[in-house]
Amino acid sequence: MSNLNEKAIYQLKWNYNHNLNRFYNGCNYLEEHTEQIDKFLPTLLEIKESLELFLEEIMKEQTVTNDEVLNGFKLGGTIC
Repeated sequence: MSNLNEKAIYQLKWNYNHNLNRFYNGCNYLEEHTEQIDKFLPTLLEIKESLELFLEEIMKEQTVTNDEVLNGFKLGGTIC
C-alpha cells in the first residue's frame, strides 16, 4: 500500500472520472460514425489504458465498487 494523501486520491479519482466520460463519449461517437473507427480507435484505446492505470492506483488505497468502475466516483468539495 502506497499511502497516497487525500489530495492525490482525489486527483486520481477526478482524472478517472474525466477519462471515463471521454471514453464513453468516444464509444458513443464511434457507434454513430463507424467510418471513423480507424482514425479514432487508437485514441480511444489510449484513454482506456489511462483509465486502467488510474484505477490501479486508486485500488491500492481503497476498495472500489463495480458502480464506481462503470460510472465514476462521487466527488465532494474541491480539495486543493
